[in-house]
Amino acid sequence: MMFTVGTVSANLFGVRSSFLTGGPSGDWDGRFGNTLMYLSPTFGTAEERQQYRDLLKNNGDTHIDIYAQARHGNLGAGQIWPERQDFTGHLNQLNADGLKPVLWLIPESKHKDHGQSMEAHFAFQNEMVAKHDAQVAGYVVGLELDETFSVGQVNALVANLKSKTGKPVAVHLAPGVGGFKRDVNYYKGADFIYLQFGDHLTGDMVADTEMAVAMLKEALKIGIPVVANEYALDSTSERAKTLGDLLCENGASGTGNGRHQNLCGHKPPAPKKWYQRYETEMVVAGVALATLYAVSRYDLPLQLNATEDGYRIGMKKKIGEHTFGMSYRNDDTVMATYVFDF
Repeated sequence: MMFTVGTVSANLFGVRSSFLTGGPSGDWDGRFGNTLMYLSPTFGTAEERQQYRDLLKNNGDTHIDIYAQARHGNLGAGQIWPERQDFTGHLNQLNADGLKPVLWLIPESKHKDHGQSMEAHFAFQNEMVAKHDAQVAGYVVGLELDETFSVGQVNALVANLKSKTGKPVAVHLAPGVGGFKRDVNYYKGADFIYLQFGDHLTGDMVADTEMAVAMLKEALKIGIPVVANEYALDSTSERAKTLGDLLCENGASGTGNGRHQNLCGHKPPAPKKWYQRYETEMVVAGVALATLYAVSRYDLPLQLNATEDGYRIGMKKKIGEHTFGMSYRNDDTVMATYVFDF
């Protein structure tokens, strides 16, 4: 069955996905243990795919994280060969079912796709944008790229992708802020950080609460919106959802491993322009000066000088050898000026 949809909204603020759906038995790498392999031809039958989509939606998901390539199978669902497949049908179906795709362009290193040349990676990015940009909500450059790429290479991948699409571009690294190298320069140019907290594939299968909150707060200091992407093995578990709620409360722009609440990480209001910040004062000052202008028998043209840091509104008039002026500044300073030319 083929579905058709319009262009997908380019906004990852408030994103909700279930990156990992494996249980405590450790089957996260099984056929239905994660969403990444959804585009594999052997992921499942039409009925199995519908059941899996229902599982994600019942978990409150609005988006789905999926690989665009995984040629050497390392996960239970098989392989993904983009040159042999057309993703259009599956992407349209996901959108029609209320799950907006987020396309991960380079998979984990075990799949071997990372070993291509940079030119090949650029070409693949360009191809995916040309084919599927209207069907995806955003892109993640790759999974744990700090393990196989330098800072300069990741920055170049981000820059190339952003030159081709207006959709959000995110960076995902190994556990920790800045990945295992603790180098935050990997995030340069990215629209979002997809943060992996770690400590979720052993023990109780959920990241330590104090560690996760501290790591999130550290990442937020960078100044790039942070999606809490990977913190639990089973996104449907109560412990995963409770931690997801806590990360939302502490400033995450979205969640990738479950949560209870629907509202999380909405986009912060844009800073006001100078004319919005000083709207009231400008009206008062403008009225006063306009009144002076109206009652004056001279033609006193109003002048406005403004920057992002403030404004000055006033008037100036030269009469013979004399120049008179009056101005009002945003710091409540009223200034009268007089100049005599000789």
